[in-house]
Amino acid sequence: MPRSTSVVTVCMNRREHLLEAAPRVAAWPHHQEHLIVDWSSIDPLRRADLPDDPRIRLLRVEGERRWNLCRAYNFALQQARGDCLFKLDADGWPEDLPAADALAVDGVVCCFGSGEDGRLGQFLVDRSLLEQVGGFNEYLWGYGFDDKDLKARIQGHAGVAIRLLQPEALGVIAHSIEYRASRAHRADVRPGPLEEGHSHALKRATSMANRVMAASCPWSHRSPASLYSHDPLTGVWRLVPDSLPRPPEGVRQELIRLRRHQFWGRFLMIPEVVVMELPVKLLPKESRGDFPVRWWHRLYWHTIRRAYAWPVGLLALLKGRRQQLLRLVRG
Repeated sequence: MPRSTSVVTVCMNRREHLLEAAPRVAAWPHHQEHLIVDWSSIDPLRRADLPDDPRIRLLRVEGERRWNLCRAYNFALQQARGDCLFKLDADGWPEDLPAADALAVDGVVCCFGSGEDGRLGQFLVDRSLLEQVGGFNEYLWGYGFDDKDLKARIQGHAGVAIRLLQPEALGVIAHSIEYRASRAHRADVRPGPLEEGHSHALKRATSMANRVMAASCPWSHRSPASLYSHDPLTGVWRLVPDSLPRPPEGVRQELIRLRRHQFWGRFLMIPEVVVMELPVKLLPKESRGDFPVRWWHRLYWHTIRRAYAWPVGLLALLKGRRQQLLRLVRG
């Protein structure tokens, strides 16, 4: 009997992308369900705005103040009904992709995306594999390393080789890093160089911290995943507060320090040892998942930082690293 496949998409304030991608997902004939979870978007998604496809099922989670990929997708994957689960972000769709059974190796489907523009984070995997490893590590948050951690656990604990999909198997909407770092709410707002630099630095900070967290608090099917309650009157879901996984306090404090060092070191191009010695009032800790950038940070970024970014970038250019030069100059 062929596998049933659920496409699983979680969306938070990315309505424009979802409305562009959803009709293309509906055109893919090899799935039985497209589960879309609205993760507390400011403007709630409406079923009437989505394609007239009976395979689409829309759920809403309320009360979430910021994006958390691991918790959001664990919730969505648990609610999906298929034997095979196809994680597909709000900006993606299948293109040159056959049915799940055609991708099985030794009877197992375990495929991850490859290429640019967010394809790496998409996957088509048997439900049983995700259940064996407990899905995403809910101790992680921010942008980065969540998919690498999941791949490593599937390979290490489930003993399954991961197959990479060709880049042309998936279509995506190219967009700025602000969306991937969850710092933008509108697709029509184009960020400037400083905002891009801020998002790159935030990604660096959370990605490095997530690496340490994954090693300090490894995740498995026995880990205490978040629980959600369903209101039958409104149809919405909410987190059960006491169920939220919390790392040991010592680990949490260490990662707060690590994210601070990584963010300001990358954003202002300051050596980490200098960040460690400067007072927190000058280089603040994160607040609600982001770092406050004050006027003196902006002044430094537009003057001193740019002045010494050019010599470093020139060395990169001489070595043939044009993209590295552009990253340094832009932030």
